[in-house]
Amino acid sequence: MHAVVIGSGFGGLAAALRLCCKGYRVTVLERLEGPGGRAFVYKQDGFTYDAGPTIITAPFLFEELWALCGRRFSDDVDLRPMWPFYRIRFDDGSHFDYFGETEAMRREITRLVGASEVAGYDAFMREAMVCLKLGYEELGTTSFVSLVDLIAAMPSMVRMQAWNTIYSMAQRHFKNDKLRQVFSFHPLLIGGNPFAVTQVYSLIPALEREYGVHSAMGGTGAIVQALARLLEDQGAAIRYQAEVSRILLEGRRAVGVELADGEQIRADIVVSNADAANTYRKLLPNAARRVWTDAKVERAAYSMGLFVWYFGTRRRYEDIPHHMILLGPRYKGLLQDIFKHKLLSKDFSLYLHRPTATDPALAPEGCDTFYVLSPVPHLDADVDWVQTAEPYRQAIAAYLEQSVLPGLSAEVCSSKIMTPLDFESRLWAYKGAAFGMEPRLTQSAWFRPHNQNEDIEALYMVGAGTHPGAGVPGVLSSAKAFDSLIKPVGRPSNGRRHSAPWVLPTPTPTPTAASQPQAQTHHARVSEEELMRGGSKSFFAASRLLPKTVRNAAVDLYAYCRVADDRVDESMASTQVMQELHSRLNTIYTAQSPADLPMVDKAFWRVVSCYKIPKAVPLALLEGFEWDAQGRVYETLEDVFDYSARVAGTVGAMMALVMGVREARPMARACELGVAMQLTNIARDVGEDARMGRLYLPRQWMREEGMDPQAWLAAPCFTPALARVVERLLQEADGLYKRAEEGVGFLPRACRPAIMAARHIYCDIGREIGKAGFNSIDQRAVVSSSRKIQHLLHCLPAALMAPRMPRGHKPLAAIAFLVEASGISMRSRPPRTVAEKAGWMVDLFLTLAERERQERHEGGQPLTGGR
Repeated sequence: MHAVVIGSGFGGLAAALRLCCKGYRVTVLERLEGPGGRAFVYKQDGFTYDAGPTIITAPFLFEELWALCGRRFSDDVDLRPMWPFYRIRFDDGSHFDYFGETEAMRREITRLVGASEVAGYDAFMREAMVCLKLGYEELGTTSFVSLVDLIAAMPSMVRMQAWNTIYSMAQRHFKNDKLRQVFSFHPLLIGGNPFAVTQVYSLIPALEREYGVHSAMGGTGAIVQALARLLEDQGAAIRYQAEVSRILLEGRRAVGVELADGEQIRADIVVSNADAANTYRKLLPNAARRVWTDAKVERAAYSMGLFVWYFGTRRRYEDIPHHMILLGPRYKGLLQDIFKHKLLSKDFSLYLHRPTATDPALAPEGCDTFYVLSPVPHLDADVDWVQTAEPYRQAIAAYLEQSVLPGLSAEVCSSKIMTPLDFESRLWAYKGAAFGMEPRLTQSAWFRPHNQNEDIEALYMVGAGTHPGAGVPGVLSSAKAFDSLIKPVGRPSNGRRHSAPWVLPTPTPTPTAASQPQAQTHHARVSEEELMRGGSKSFFAASRLLPKTVRNAAVDLYAYCRVADDRVDESMASTQVMQELHSRLNTIYTAQSPADLPMVDKAFWRVVSCYKIPKAVPLALLEGFEWDAQGRVYETLEDVFDYSARVAGTVGAMMALVMGVREARPMARACELGVAMQLTNIARDVGEDARMGRLYLPRQWMREEGMDPQAWLAAPCFTPALARVVERLLQEADGLYKRAEEGVGFLPRACRPAIMAARHIYCDIGREIGKAGFNSIDQRAVVSSSRKIQHLLHCLPAALMAPRMPRGHKPLAAIAFLVEASGISMRSRPPRTVAEKAGWMVDLFLTLAERERQERHEGGQPLTGGR
């Protein structure tokens, strides 16, 4: 399988590396003469200039990429922490040194404006940490492909008060105008107006505090070069000065690219790291786009442009820190001129970068390397940059000389400038907008260009123009979101099991300071969520409604079950694999600490330790997998129930334990829900299973319809007789779904919507099969995104009320052992209320009747009636 990646920015390189690790042959096409895109490196007069990004705030994202290849980031790149992170200089000459450590920030606030504002800082950071956890850790690598993803994110958006702007958030917590500027300017780092973008972007100062601000020795370009080398080590090809002129389409599918010189390169998937707007406008015909048409691209709001002056000096300015922000006399007024009025003002705010403060090797001996950046309007403004560039540079130079770089005009010995025109022509930025679309609320997440193209199959997007947005953490996270949409190649799948590595990349990332354990857990779980999204999309959609703690445990459970299942599917040596799985499960249950366990095992260890899950339950799961490995034959419905109880009822039991279920009846209903879902899976995947030599339908039923199961399996085809068998199986599933729903009332209120949604979505799969005449040979039933949304919305009221479970339903015989294995006696507590006593009497009669029936059977008398 061949993948073509357009562009070698951080997003493109990261996406290409992830594709290599999934088994793809990868070609990266870069129109410039070297890698990096907007992180390109210029060398001039002995000075080294990073063209764009200079601040590294999430090093664990790079560590994760290296770990995917079994390497260590620190072996190839030398990162240095900044202290302070940066200095903010106000127009009156006062300054604020921005640190990551809380006490240092409190002291700096007190020094600048007095202790009365310290409490506001603490409150601001508490709110920012919520945005970090929800906006970045939970949603940052979620690929918003459908409205289901948007609806599932809404509770988090409400908790973050996403409708407020970041400046209004700073205004709530600080009375001093300088502090309001200090704690609201961060969106400018990713192209957003603090007076327009959502306060969710307060996650940036929270991210800085959690993981620090770093710079690389050799500049950011050293990271680009190391990433390119790592990619080539994995077998990828990077072609420079290879400009893509269009994406090749066959119908509504991308099948490769054509270069400016006419060369065509075929590919199974195409990934664009180019500017999103120009990917649509220049690489795809307007007729092929129903969502991002030319008109819609034009109407979107775009980030500001940038004027950047790169310069070197003959002397060193030792009192200038590595990162410095110089705020002008106007804050809101200047931003309105840039974003709203599209005017080039005479005053400006600047970012001054002096990398030689950390790495003197970036300049000749005794010299300094600088770049100064000024936010300006993008090219919709009436500015002739050909005529304006040099006067504007001179005005900036005069301001710097007067404020922080005395004698600058006489010391400059190297100079280069970039204007929005250069961003448009060289970096292909639409309208010269340096960060793509502005990250306001209505252009974020689902509303931003999707990681998976909305109109064209096999076309994907990474980089600043797609979700989650600009900035180094944003574009690297876009590659993770894209990765969650891509299956590994070269591994079998039967439609219910999707390939995934058994041992996910280790070591886990190592962020700074006290946040390390929590960060490791989070980034491990993000990889597990990628497994969930790549597997059961229905379960993934419903799981988004679970409360966070339960959802995290569900992700860990799903990851363990799925990779164990895949391990059996992928291996020909089933006996050895099962021995390995049993050995790993034993280790999970005997380990005192998870330190040395693989990532998925470690996550499962947390769940079984926290929720006291008896070993007998996952052992039953492995038994079901072993039946698959052995090619077990299922003659009767009871046989199918037994199998389903092991491969799916066990998951229901473990989820029930996680949700706090400790009574036999709701536990039985949870197991029965798992069985019902498995029956639906079997009915849906008859054709796919048969093509892999598997048959899960009751063979007895097939014979009753005049079918020879073995002969049919040798040449599977759809017949009316088969349709009747599938319909009959779905009827059994429907009965179990109804019984399972009755147990929802015993769950915690916050868990009910997700379980109800999963039950209804799976029921809908059965209905889709029915609409197709119960033909699951020639097609695979799918529930549309809109239907999933309807189910999610319909099930939200279940958080407030749910039907209580009437007595009288005897648990399915196949799951009785699971209820007992869960540590719950089928002999529950004595009945207390009149209703409970009546139910107990009904159960007693049913039990006695069943016992009499079994005794007749053991005595040789014929059995009649139900199962």
